[in-house]
Amino acid sequence: MRLSLTAPLLLAAPLFLAACAALTPPVAAPTPNPGRIDLLADRLTVHFTDGSRCSADIAAAPTGALPGCAVPMTYAVEIRRKIHVPAADGLIEPYAKVRLTRQSDGRVFDWVTPEGGDRHRPVNYGHQPG
Repeated sequence: MRLSLTAPLLLAAPLFLAACAALTPPVAAPTPNPGRIDLLADRLTVHFTDGSRCSADIAAAPTGALPGCAVPMTYAVEIRRKIHVPAADGLIEPYAKVRLTRQSDGRVFDWVTPEGGDRHRPVNYGHQPG
């Protein structure tokens, strides 16, 4: 007699769980953060935590919006000291401050280049302006 009461409950449990899953709204993927940057004399490249990347021609515009980027961001590059080594513009990062601002929530990400000898920098989670 016990088996006959357990069987309907075992059949109903997966249906109940499937109904709950169908009613749960999907969770949006988190917005990727900039994970690192590469800065050369004429180009800023931003590498995001989801593997995507965007570049901007900073020789033409040291501030602006990253073009064609999946995560809409603005950038501002302040070159503090250029590299004065002939033919090294494409190899060595200039001394600079870089600020990225995510347009969706205003989160700000700051970098200073060059990174220096420590290749394991703390993660830049960004901050709210103000």
